[in-house]
Amino acid sequence: MTGVLVAKVHGSDATRAAIYCRISEDTRGQGHGVARQQEDCTALADARGWVVAETFTDNDISAFRGRQRPAYEALMAAVQRGEVDWVVAYGLSRLWRNRRERADGMEILSKARVSVALVKGSDLDLTSAAGRMYAGVLGEFDTAESEIKAERIARAARQRAEEGRANGACAYGWRRDYQLDEKGRVVAWTDVVDEPAAKVVQGIVQDLLAGIPLRSVTARLNAEGLRSPLGKRWIPSSVRKLAVRDLNVGVRRHGDQTYAASWEPIVDEGDHLRVKALLADPARRTQRAASRTHLLTFGVGKCGVCQGVLAVSRKGPPGKKQPLYVCKAAGCVGRREDWVDELVARTLCQRLSQPDAAEVFRSDEGADVDAARQLVVQLRARLDDAADAYADGEIDREQLRRITDRLRPELETAEQRAQPPAGMPAGIE
Repeated sequence: MTGVLVAKVHGSDATRAAIYCRISEDTRGQGHGVARQQEDCTALADARGWVVAETFTDNDISAFRGRQRPAYEALMAAVQRGEVDWVVAYGLSRLWRNRRERADGMEILSKARVSVALVKGSDLDLTSAAGRMYAGVLGEFDTAESEIKAERIARAARQRAEEGRANGACAYGWRRDYQLDEKGRVVAWTDVVDEPAAKVVQGIVQDLLAGIPLRSVTARLNAEGLRSPLGKRWIPSSVRKLAVRDLNVGVRRHGDQTYAASWEPIVDEGDHLRVKALLADPARRTQRAASRTHLLTFGVGKCGVCQGVLAVSRKGPPGKKQPLYVCKAAGCVGRREDWVDELVARTLCQRLSQPDAAEVFRSDEGADVDAARQLVVQLRARLDDAADAYADGEIDREQLRRITDRLRPELETAEQRAQPPAGMPAGIE
């Protein structure tokens, strides 16, 4: 029931409260934290005789990095529509931690003449300059707390990288041995090679270097009943990630820096460089081309009368039907497929046997194509590094999204430029 409907039930003078609940981390999605907030906020509204028009909940969403919060946006929309008199939250940090979002939110509430009531804190009269100043000062403490925490986490992550230690869970291919004190508390740990998993990684690398397609390697792993690092069926992207990660050769990445890892390598460095180059090569075919049943269909051959594309038709008495190339647009021509294919093959062989045949494939744009291919390799490597950094916990999901959004358009443009220039005739008539 919306705030407008509740107000009509209780009378036009009823004070309409909107409850907002948020918790930053709830990896299991159980919602216990926001449930406790809602219970306390409802008790505060009831104690003041307010009608709870609606409750807005964002579970497992941070308010510090400016990520989209659907429920918060819905709350602000309700405020702007005039459906709310008070916003009730457990604490001010549940509403805002980001400076820009806090400023925008305070502006919206101020214009709508809506104030904030806190379970843990004082009421904030956002209709007055003094109240807005107080809210701004309190909000700065919340923002500073988040920034200090982020700096502390980043510094600890850099220290782990400098020491060559993993940042997070033990990587696939190793297992973690813990050292405990006399009370059973973890005081240190070491990542040592897990032979079965390491052999899986080594087998992937060797198969790829032997020329086995990525999809075939994936199919083999699934056929053998092996499970991916996440305990699921293998997919090509997970196989590729394992093959190219620098962890395999004992290299620890943090941002733009590399460090010697504390764990033992499981892949030869030369093999590692070769498999990375292989999978980053833009000329590599990543998907099996569909088999062509007819030589001149799908726009390869054109009608000599109207320039329409050719299709194959089978006409004739039973048992004597001959496949014909026909004009798909208007039926202008009809030629026996086997005769035309034979003529095309002879013509191409004769042309390619001439001394100047290589000129067909040359272009002044060759240098630009090579440069574009090098850029493709570099951009793909940067995306791979970003994915590894996210997997290792060095960057968060929002940072990964920003990196991907920035590099993807550059990669698509470079991939288009990396295509070899067309040198063959556009079609055969």
